[in-house]
Amino acid sequence: MQPDPRARAGWQRPPEPPVTFWWFLVPLLTCGLGTAPMVLAGAIKLRSRTHLILSGVYFLAFFGNCAGSAVTGDGSDSAVAVLLSMVSLVLWVVGTFHVGFLQQRVRAEFFGRNTQPRPQPPAYGRATPRPRLTHYPPPRPDWNRVPAVDPALARAQWRAARREEARRVQAEQPSIASELMIGRPDLPGREYDDGGLVDVNHVPAEWLARALRIERPLADRIVEARDLHNGFTSPDELLVYCDGLTPEKLAQFRDRLVFMPR
Repeated sequence: MQPDPRARAGWQRPPEPPVTFWWFLVPLLTCGLGTAPMVLAGAIKLRSRTHLILSGVYFLAFFGNCAGSAVTGDGSDSAVAVLLSMVSLVLWVVGTFHVGFLQQRVRAEFFGRNTQPRPQPPAYGRATPRPRLTHYPPPRPDWNRVPAVDPALARAQWRAARREEARRVQAEQPSIASELMIGRPDLPGREYDDGGLVDVNHVPAEWLARALRIERPLADRIVEARDLHNGFTSPDELLVYCDGLTPEKLAQFRDRLVFMPR
């Protein structure tokens, strides 16, 4: 289902910062037993190989300490018992400081990736300027009088603005365009509305016919031509290589075409 083009176009809820203030309490209150799992969690959040190795060291120290305690037994005054006590102290004290350091690093990395100020949702029906948008939704129509702009025309203009925004994302940030599945109405799970763009180099024939509103034989010829020439780079190549496609027919969907490299 397409979003209402008259309200809150282009606004998305910003990501929430991770809640890590309680991490250091786990090793502190468990006397070091929770050090290894919390260091592992921090290593995964930070994608840090160093902290991942350190979490393995903590796990080895913990299990080694458990095994050594089982062998020596309680009340032993041997050097092994003293060593095991030192390992437990390190897991407790050093582990608590290590986890406290990781919780600060995780939040610092989050705010480093999200340096832009968190936008507030605009009031309904008010055209509030938004960064990097070329079109703002029209105000909510007053049902007591005829709107100045036809709603169907407003929706068409909104979708055209979405296509321009999606093309800019494709040109400037191709990896994000691939993640947003721009031009791929055939893929399930899409959340980004690209205004109806169609990637001619990858969309199957049945989706070409449906999205571009063309005959299925013409869609099959487009697929055959793109496979023969390893994809297209511009709409003009469709006229050259696809039999039966006229300039008049191409003009009907030219602004909805996008060409991702194969």
